[in-house]
Amino acid sequence: MNGEGKDTITVTVKVFGAHRERFGSEPRQIEIPSNGTLRDLLARIHDVAPQLGPKLEEGLSQGYLYVLVNGRNAQFLEQLDSVLKQDDTVAFLPPIGGG
Repeated sequence: MNGEGKDTITVTVKVFGAHRERFGSEPRQIEIPSNGTLRDLLARIHDVAPQLGPKLEEGLSQGYLYVLVNGRNAQFLEQLDSVLKQDDTVAFLPPIGGG
């Protein structure tokens, strides 16, 4: 069940960098519980892409991976406790460096 007032919502997940090979290059639609958080989304990623979930968590905990919710860095939101809404887009990407 998707959409407003339902038990679940659907978010679009994009993965960039080296982890893209584990997830695929195309964005995926993933269902999580209504009022679910980034933490809930990570748990679902463990289910739908078991080879990727632990790598994302490792990257987040060690600071070499960023999470954007609709283009906003989750560090400036509620981090992993950020509540997601129907049709949000969540992107996991490595920091971009330059010189």
